[in-house]
Amino acid sequence: MLKVDGLQKVGQVKASIQEIKTVPKGYNISYGNMFRTKRETKIAVIPVGSSDGLNMRKDRDIFSFVENVKSVGIEIKKFFKDNRLKVSINGRKYNIIGRIGMYHAVVDITEAPDVTLASEVFLDIQPMYVDSMLRREYF
Repeated sequence: MLKVDGLQKVGQVKASIQEIKTVPKGYNISYGNMFRTKRETKIAVIPVGSSDGLNMRKDRDIFSFVENVKSVGIEIKKFFKDNRLKVSINGRKYNIIGRIGMYHAVVDITEAPDVTLASEVFLDIQPMYVDSMLRREYF
């Protein structure tokens, strides 16, 4: 049996910012108004969503008792960690807020005076879920 521990991700998804705007306190964001701003918030809309593999994950092997025990341990660890999805812009991490759309996501950039429409956004996406229509570049 081949052990896959120690494998590293070999790529990342890069996107551009589609829109930047400031919304008032109490503004609802995303499907079902899942997020309400607690203060005036500067947001960036990025054109990457669940159809591109954002926030998708491979299901665990539910047939193995050992894998089920490991899964419970993983979920317990997650409970105590900051599990918000993040993107990297200009070398800093920012939270995705609200529910991820099919074709877009919203990022809180309130504390980011250097983020502009020209800024590049880097996302962690499981390679097996990346849409085959996305352009690939190899270095």
